[in-house]
Amino acid sequence: MNSNAFFSFTAIAATTLLTGCASSGSSTATVTNPYSATGSSTLGEVQVNTMRVFGDSYSDTDYTSSIGTINWSEQLQANGLVSENLNYAIGGASATSGGTESTFEKQLATALSGKAIADGDLSVVYLGYNDIGNSGSADNLVTASADYLTGINELIAAGAADDNRRIFVTQIHDWSRNPNVVDSTSGQVTTWNTMIAGIANTQANIIAVDLYTAFERIYATPEAYGFANVTTADASRSSIDTLYFNGNHFGSLGQQVITSVYQHYLTRGWDWANSVSAGTDSAAQLNADIDDGTLVLSTSFGKTKGQALQYGFRLLPLGITEENALSQSSSQTSQVFRPFSEQTSFSQSTPSGLALDFGLGTSEKPSDARIGVALFQYQQSTDLTSAQEHQSRQYTSNALSAYLHQPLAGGMFSSQVSHLNLDFTNQSQDDLVNLNLTNENTGDTWSMVNKLRYPMRSGGLSITPWVSLTGQTHSLDAAEFSSLYTSDVKYSSSRMNELLSGVGVDIQSNPIFLKGGAQVQFGGSLNHTSSLYRDAITVSMEESNTAGFVQSEVFQSEKINSTLLSLQANMLLNKRVRFSATYGAELQDVKDTSSLAILAHFSY
Repeated sequence: MNSNAFFSFTAIAATTLLTGCASSGSSTATVTNPYSATGSSTLGEVQVNTMRVFGDSYSDTDYTSSIGTINWSEQLQANGLVSENLNYAIGGASATSGGTESTFEKQLATALSGKAIADGDLSVVYLGYNDIGNSGSADNLVTASADYLTGINELIAAGAADDNRRIFVTQIHDWSRNPNVVDSTSGQVTTWNTMIAGIANTQANIIAVDLYTAFERIYATPEAYGFANVTTADASRSSIDTLYFNGNHFGSLGQQVITSVYQHYLTRGWDWANSVSAGTDSAAQLNADIDDGTLVLSTSFGKTKGQALQYGFRLLPLGITEENALSQSSSQTSQVFRPFSEQTSFSQSTPSGLALDFGLGTSEKPSDARIGVALFQYQQSTDLTSAQEHQSRQYTSNALSAYLHQPLAGGMFSSQVSHLNLDFTNQSQDDLVNLNLTNENTGDTWSMVNKLRYPMRSGGLSITPWVSLTGQTHSLDAAEFSSLYTSDVKYSSSRMNELLSGVGVDIQSNPIFLKGGAQVQFGGSLNHTSSLYRDAITVSMEESNTAGFVQSEVFQSEKINSTLLSLQANMLLNKRVRFSATYGAELQDVKDTSSLAILAHFSY
């Protein structure tokens, strides 16, 4: 390292610690955007003439194409923010200079020997992962930092940071959280990002783009941003609800988050990004933008208060996630479906299906309001076996729902109208008399559910009280049933209407970080359901050997008064070992309804 480079690097570190951005004020000012003909940073008016990308496999279009994921630079171009995308990134690239063709130095040599940098151009440098490596940098990134600064100085000398141009230097996400990377590298991620902030804070027209803070929000509460798994790799779900495609790379959802952050720095975040010091101040501003919905990280229904969804259509898979499986399944496994609970083996599938969801609002101002249509199927089976007799029951429902979610009086109002087609199949077998019978019956349910939720935060807790009102009408079609031991019987029943009220509260803690990198998170819910009205049911039957003789009986519907408690705890020891515990009970009958599940999750 020559003396000039050493002096520059030392000055950067000192300035980062003591003062912050030399060209920035303490408050956000309006800054003319050179990528807009009007100088405005409104989405739709911003377009970079030529974007030059320097990076590794996170930016390399050949690599992302080879694994079938989207690429953030191509997404920016597809979104209309970039006219020409000159991407020099190569998988495996590092900031450290060396003999390979994939270093920052070699990428710069290729770029600067071509088209000259001009007004309206943007240079993006997104490097650091390969300098840290899966086990950490041997010299604690000293060489990589010096070579990175040399490369930035080359870009500055080529005019990339002149007026009406910008250089984006990228603060990387917490690389130590990747499945294939050791936890001890987290300190080097901080070292690297501090160096990046120092460069931005000592040079005009260089902006530090903070991916670290954005992804920390996702790691802390993944479900709030549409993720079910941010710890292990799952290529098949990396475009649905999983962050990692493989042990070292994001899938399409992660690439979409990167796209959103870069887009934010070019548009809604432009003024403060060009005015506020990189580091603590800019992280606070980025968090504020996420909280108030100015920056949208959500990839599906999951969201926190103020985290608006992207506007427009999206097709979403439906199902019960591990986090809500207890509360979702409580009613589905209740005694009404288990008449032989002490002798019955019981299995059920989680509801599955698709929703066509439309987020209202505009690209400039997304709205929390959305409408949509959902199709899903649910199956449940029971078996009763004795020494001679075997009975099985299969229940299937196919549902079509239309829904509306609308902010209301500081809360969120939801209304859902559903129609369910019900199919029941009963099979009976008696080996002694060598008889097998199958009976089928159908029915339907109409349901309208209205719910008002008030999400709020208190300290380290997310608390959501809610109230609901549900109207349902049920009908079973008339059918004739065969029996192993008696004549056939025709059954029919009246339609049953009911009105139910509900009140409850859902609570989720922030992750609590323990010594050694472990973390624990707690959650729970308490809800009470009461029947305001339930019809009596008239059941009629006619045996085939007494044709014309119909027997009828009226059954009064039992009043519903049920309070359900569920408690959850998850402990993440490291990226490969996690423990979870769930407890649930109906408080009116704790002895017979309590359930406790303790699971250990290992990935390898």
